[in-house]
Amino acid sequence: MLLMYALGLIMIFVLTFHLLLVSPLTGKTFAEALSYNYVLHNLTYYQIIFGILLYAATIHGLNGFRIVLIEWLHLNKYQWVINSVIVVLMAILLAFGTYTLIVL
Repeated sequence: MLLMYALGLIMIFVLTFHLLLVSPLTGKTFAEALSYNYVLHNLTYYQIIFGILLYAATIHGLNGFRIVLIEWLHLNKYQWVINSVIVVLMAILLAFGTYTLIVL
């Protein structure tokens, strides 16, 4: 549970930074903030912050989903299946996201 709290706290800061990049405070319209060149610029210069956001959000979200499936829906007898599927999904999402951050 401490992991979930720590990841949530990390996401408060990096998600706030991410949202500020697309807010009107940047002086850009919403369409300009979503343009390819602006997004590429942000991914290039703030790559580490977006990497932290990627890992924190993926692990926090999928671990929370795993907890909901096991504890709230009372699927304890399928725990090893749920854990396996979550680990595979996590690996796929993190690999795809890391590839995107590195290649861009």
